[in-house]
Parts: sequence; C-alpha cells; structure tokens
Amino acid sequence: MVNQDFLEKVEPYDKWRSIVFALCFMHSVIQERKKFGPLGFCIPYAFNNSDLEASLTYIEKHMTTSLNLNIPISWKAIQYMVSDVQYGGKITDGLDREQFSCYTQFWIQEQIFAPNYCFNQLITEFNYHIPDAQEHPRFMEYINKMPANDGPAIFGLHPNADLSFRLLESIAMINVLLDTMPKDAGGGGGMSREDIVKEKIEKELLPMLPVDFIMIDVVEKLKNLRGPKGLGESGKFDLIPLNIFLYQELQRFQSVLTIVRRTMVDMIDAIDGSIIMTPEIVDSINMVFDFRVPRKWQYDPTGAEISWLTASLAGWLKGLLDRHFQLSNWIFKERPPSFWMTGFFNPQGFLTSMKQEVTR
Repeated sequence: MVNQDFLEKVEPYDKWRSIVFALCFMHSVIQERKKFGPLGFCIPYAFNNSDLEASLTYIEKHMTTSLNLNIPISWKAIQYMVSDVQYGGKITDGLDREQFSCYTQFWIQEQIFAPNYCFNQLITEFNYHIPDAQEHPRFMEYINKMPANDGPAIFGLHPNADLSFRLLESIAMINVLLDTMPKDAGGGGGMSREDIVKEKIEKELLPMLPVDFIMIDVVEKLKNLRGPKGLGESGKFDLIPLNIFLYQELQRFQSVLTIVRRTMVDMIDAIDGSIIMTPEIVDSINMVFDFRVPRKWQYDPTGAEISWLTASLAGWLKGLLDRHFQLSNWIFKERPPSFWMTGFFNPQGFLTSMKQEVTR
C-alpha cells in the first residue's frame, strides 16, 4: 500500500512521510494490542487496512487543501476523523474509544515533525522513533530492525500484561495438544474412554456435589437472617442490603450447580445410549477424561464467564465446594464475621451492600 510514489504524494514531503509512518505505526500497535484480550480492548474490533487507507486519504486531502489555502494543519480535525470516524466508527465501548483517542493525541500531532520523534515515552528495549529517511527501502530497513515480540510498554500496558498474554498462549497451546491426542483408550480388553469417564462421574464426581439450594427455603431463611442491630424489621430482614446480595449470589451459584449436575447426568445417559451423544456432550467427556473443566461450566453460549476460571477439574470442583460451604453457613446459620471475597460472583456488589448498611 505504501511505496516510494506514495511517500512523495503530498507536499511538504518530509511532513507527509512523518504522518504516514506515525499512522501506520499506530495501526500496527492497535492490531497487535488485540492479542492481550480484554486487557487490550474491552471488546475485540475488526480493524483492517481499509481503516488505514481511509485515514491516509483524508489526511492527504486535508494537507493538500491546507497547502493550497495557506492555512495551518488542523490536528484536532485529523485526530477526530481518525479516532472517532474512520477507526472510531467500529468502536462501541466508551473506554475503548477513550483509549484510542489517547493514541491519536500522543502520536498524531505536530511534535512528530521533530527530528527522530520517539513514540515510547518510557525506557524500553527498543527505541521506537520516526526514522530520518526519504527512500522507501530505508524505512523498511528500520522496520525490520524492530523486535519480533514487542514489550507491553509500547502499547501503554503494564509489564504484567505480557505475563497474562504468555500464560493464555501457553494454555491455548496445551489445550490444542490435548485435543489432538488420540481419543482411544489404550490396551486391549481395557475400559474404553467413555467407561472410564462414566465410572469417574458415578463414583467420584456426582457424590461429591453439594445439595441444591431450594429458593423457597432460602427466601424464608432470609426473612429471619438478622443483620446489624437496628437495621431491618423482624420478619423483613430479606430487605437488608447484604441479605439481598446473598440472595443474588445463591441464585447464581445454584444456576452453575444445576448446569454441572445436568451435564454429568447427560454424560452418563449419553454413554448408556439413553440420549443422543451430541458434540457438546462429547466435548465434555473429553474434558473430564483429561481432568479439564468442561467449557459449559465456565461460559454461557455467548462466551461470557458464568463461574470461576481454573485450569484443572480438581481445582474447579474444590472452588465449587468452598463457595457452597461459605454460602450455606451464611444462609442457614448466621452472618459470618469474615468473608471470602474472591469466592463471590460479584465482589463489587458485596462492597456496595456493605457501604449501604454502614450508611443506614
């Protein structure tokens, strides 16, 4: 897309080359930033070369008009067109829009015309700057010197973001290796893969699942679950903020527990031939055989998280039992003196409820 003719398309050539390089650099940064997942963008966006071409076309016309009319370049107009129109037309999240606006304010401005303008504000392993060059091969020579794996600092992220990315990358690679392993059980005359999973579910997993919370009983218990002195009326303690929070947590936990129990029963029935062996059940059987957590237990059909994320099946089930123990003691005994914050689905809701109680 960018060649020697393109670099000499608009006068003054030195400023045009700097703007082209800066915009291409920003485009590559936002493309690479997507690899950090939610740390990079709240919502993944399909940015492509057409966004870059449209932005360069606008800047080309703007600079040509400014030169012909002998007026200064309007950086606010360029920043707005790039961050809010060309690229911003695809951005739906407010925080992502604010982040993209920061990129344009830092990298699409008049200071990029300074000699060897540096993109990275912090000290990094590689110094990202606009090279003082006129020929296209010189620019490509500088680009080829850039590191293959850029540090998170150039993206404006904390160094720990790279650890999170590498961890997710390793987990994804391990999952691919496990998924591509032979699915047949070894040894002639031995138990099949399905029989091993069925025996494990019947003898180990199903018996260890906690009892269900009956919502009718929960509501009655909440009405008599006292809070701080002077807060709430007798028989109406279910309106106390922390009791409302507890009810919401119990609902979400019971929803997850129902999915787990239903999935285990479906796996047994499918192995016995009572129901159809769907691809989802096959995937769950493979996960349990490999001691991994079935995806249905952690994500809903839209891909949103519905429970805690753990790599191993044993760790996930321990989290299930620990959460049930905390909620069960709270609802059937009394309010505990301390709480396991990470054991809640909505820790922020707990803090908000606590503030409301203290205020009242």
